[in-house]
Amino acid sequence: MNVEHGHDHNKIDLKHNDYSIDSELNVEWKVYPEKTIPNKDVEISITIKDKHGYSATSFAVIHEKQMHLLAISKDLSSFQHLHPEYRGEGQFVVKTQFPKAGSYRLFADFMPENGSQQLATFDIQTTGKETKEMIIPDKEFNKTVNDLHFELKFKALTAHQHLQMAFTVKDANSMEPIELETYLGSAGHVVIVSEDLEIFLHVHPTDETSIEQTVSYTTSFPAPGIYKMWGQFKFKGNLYTVPFVIPVPHELI
Repeated sequence: MNVEHGHDHNKIDLKHNDYSIDSELNVEWKVYPEKTIPNKDVEISITIKDKHGYSATSFAVIHEKQMHLLAISKDLSSFQHLHPEYRGEGQFVVKTQFPKAGSYRLFADFMPENGSQQLATFDIQTTGKETKEMIIPDKEFNKTVNDLHFELKFKALTAHQHLQMAFTVKDANSMEPIELETYLGSAGHVVIVSEDLEIFLHVHPTDETSIEQTVSYTTSFPAPGIYKMWGQFKFKGNLYTVPFVIPVPHELI
């Protein structure tokens, strides 16, 4: 039997970004099994209905998918970018596993046809003794993941302003430039959340078609504080996920 499990945050304040939850829509979350155990399969069902209870049946394809589902642990140590399958009648379903005991927030990013982009959120608690990792800002924005080296640069990092940021990707051994492959129709995807998970940003390159070694983005941080970012890039058939913890000041120092 499917059961509703967790806490629904559909009314989360999203006025600081491009998402909203349309008052005409109702998002129903169900999780099976009821007792969610770390490293065991979990089925998540998300059903979109209108205010009258009728299923929404038409969704736009955004970056090759009708829904992007981000699952992030409350301590920001675990990140998953999932793509639920559309089963019809407004229902999306995906299976996954959560790697450790504790709390997770799910962000469903979708767009009904002829509507605006939507973001619905839901909390899940997995069983067991919870261990929280410290969220420590990076002192340098350079990181090696497997055989690639990533450098993150900002132009005028500050809150409340539109700003430019760029990932430069090189071969970790030779430090020579490489040519990326497209991932979900883009040179690279970036997800950013605030330390308390109340702010969510899903950012795509300013030039979606470019696969040069440097991928540029325009975004804004709606409030000062600590944010965690995950950049996702594809090279030689492999998906690379590179995290950074960013301290965003109130104003330029």
